[in-house]
Amino acid sequence: MNHRILMIISLMAMLNTGHLHAGVSATQALELGPSLTPVGAEKAGNPEGTIPAYTGGLPPETSPPGFHPESGRWTNPFPDEKPLYSVTGQNMAKYDNAISETCKALLKRDPTFRMDVYPSHRSAAYPEWVLKNTLKNATQAHLTKNGLALEGAFGGIPFPLPENGNEVMWNHMLVYNGYPAEYRGRNWYVDKNGKAVNTGALQASLQSGYYNPAWNSEELKKNGNAFFEAAYHFIFPPTAAGNAAYAIDTLDPVEQPRRAWSYSAATRRVRISPDLTHDTPIASQGGVTNYDEGYLFLGKLDLFDFKLIGKREMLIPYNNYRLVFETGSSQILTPKHLNPDVVRWELHRVWVVEATRKPDKRHSLNRRIFYFDEDWSGAGMSDAFGRGDQLVKGIFLAATPLYDAQMPLARCYWAYDLLSNIYTLIQHFGDPDMGYQLKPGGFPEMTFSPDALPNRGRE
Repeated sequence: MNHRILMIISLMAMLNTGHLHAGVSATQALELGPSLTPVGAEKAGNPEGTIPAYTGGLPPETSPPGFHPESGRWTNPFPDEKPLYSVTGQNMAKYDNAISETCKALLKRDPTFRMDVYPSHRSAAYPEWVLKNTLKNATQAHLTKNGLALEGAFGGIPFPLPENGNEVMWNHMLVYNGYPAEYRGRNWYVDKNGKAVNTGALQASLQSGYYNPAWNSEELKKNGNAFFEAAYHFIFPPTAAGNAAYAIDTLDPVEQPRRAWSYSAATRRVRISPDLTHDTPIASQGGVTNYDEGYLFLGKLDLFDFKLIGKREMLIPYNNYRLVFETGSSQILTPKHLNPDVVRWELHRVWVVEATRKPDKRHSLNRRIFYFDEDWSGAGMSDAFGRGDQLVKGIFLAATPLYDAQMPLARCYWAYDLLSNIYTLIQHFGDPDMGYQLKPGGFPEMTFSPDALPNRGRE
C-alpha cells in the first residue's frame, strides 16, 4: 500500500478517537483520504483529461540532460514538449473563464502578447516530514486574533482543508519553499518605451524556523516564532553595492509585527526600517510592487477582508524552468511584456480568494484577487484593482519544483503595471553568476541578525 495512503489512514484513526481541534469537522477531515492528496488537492484529474491526476510530483531521480545538482539551476524536465495551443487576442473568448483579468487586458492591448499553453504536469513534491506535519495541522491549526495570527501549526501546510480566505492566505505564506537557501538574483524594470533597466542584483540568505525539521512548535516559539527570515545585500548597482537588510515575519504579527533593519554602506549605520510593510513601494523593483505583494502576498492580513470564492481551472505559469533558470534576461525582456516564447502556461485547479479593502483602512489598492495552485499554494497569480474598481496591476509567480530535493519552489515573479505600461521581472536566475543554492546544513547563527549587516555588506 502507498506509504502516503498509510499516513492518511493513521490520521483517520486519530480523528475517529475525537482528537479534533477548532475549525475542521471530523467528516471534513476524513476527506484527506483517497479523493484528496495530503495537502488537500483533488487527487483526480478533470473529466476532460486536460488536468492529470496527482501521482506524487516529480520523483527525486529526475535528472534531465544538462542538469548539475550543484549548479544552482534546475534544467527543464520537459524539454521536448511543444505548446498544445496558444491564446491570443483573436481567440481569447474561447478560454475566457481560464484567463486572469490581467491576461485579458494584455491580450486586448498588445497584439504581440500570447499565452503558449503546454501539457499540465502536477510536478510539486514534498518531503515526507512536511506531509506528516500537514496531516497533524489538519486537526490542530487554528487562527486567532480575527484571523491575523496562527496557532497549532508547524512544519507543514496549516490548512489542507481551508474553510475561509484567511486560511488560504496563511497556506500561501507558509508554503514549503525550499529552506534554508541562498540565492543571487537580478531585478529588472522595463519602461513604457521598452528599455530594460537592472534595478538591483542581490545575494540573499533565507530560512524558516517554521520549517526547521530539527524543531517542533515549542522550539519555534522559544526561538521567536518566525516563519520567514531574509538577510540580503546588494551587489548592483554600484550606488547600492554593500547596502544590506534583514527582515523577519512571525506567526503572530499582532504581538510580533514584521521587524526589519537596513544597513547603508555610505553612512555605515544600521537602522530600523518600520515602513517595509503594506503598500510601501519596493524601490529595487522599480516601485511597481509593494511590500505586501512580495511573492503575491507577504505580510499582515489586517487591511483587507479575504473571501474564499472556491476552486477554478485556470491557466497559470507553471514549470517555468526555461524562463527562470535557462534563459538570459536579454532574451526575456521584450517591450511591453515578457517574451511569450519563454513563458510556459499550464491548466491547473486554483483556489480563488478575493481581498476587499476594509472601509476604515487605507491602502493603494481597493481589491485584489488571488489564484493559488491547489497542489502547492506558493504558485499562482493575482489581479489588483484601484479606484473605481479599475484593474491596475497583475502579478505572476512561477513554479519551478526542485525535483532532486523534493522541494517546490517559486521565487521568480513578474508584475505588470497596466496604468503606466511598465513591468518588472524579480529574482531572475538565468543570467551568468546567478542561481539558487540549497543550504541543508543551515547558516552560521549570526547570519540572521541586524549586527551582521555591516559585514554582510562587505561580502
